[in-house]
Amino acid sequence: MIFNKKRKGISPLIAVVLLIVFTVAISTIIISWMNDYTKKITSDASENTAVVVSCAKQVINIPTSIGIQTNSSGYVTVLVENIGQAETTIKQILAIDNASNMCSINITNATIAIGDIGVFGPMDCSSTFGTITPTLTTVRATTTCGGIADEWTGN
Repeated sequence: MIFNKKRKGISPLIAVVLLIVFTVAISTIIISWMNDYTKKITSDASENTAVVVSCAKQVINIPTSIGIQTNSSGYVTVLVENIGQAETTIKQILAIDNASNMCSINITNATIAIGDIGVFGPMDCSSTFGTITPTLTTVRATTTCGGIADEWTGN
């Protein structure tokens, strides 16, 4: 076998320098990516924590004596009071009669300030309950925070 002596490889010194430069470049890319990733995760965690703390301060109540109002035309009005330490937003109110018919109360001005009472309705539920005064067994109000709700049950 004949070797061509004019061909030369790179010197070991240049090879070591190239490996170091390559390693530093890859390390810089990985550190930059990890820095961005860590900032995003920290920011997301901070936002989620603020929502959880706000939801933990919310408490609603449907007053037993005046919370549910019905009339002979099948209209239902529901009062919900905010007894918590944060503003709350009502998501849904369902009224259920003794025949298990459900009527969803339309929600307008759903945000209730601390200590205030929100009035929802009157909602025409006559097509669901009939035109006579409905005998409600349950009214459930839920908020935009999962798990924050109140349920009134008739006597």
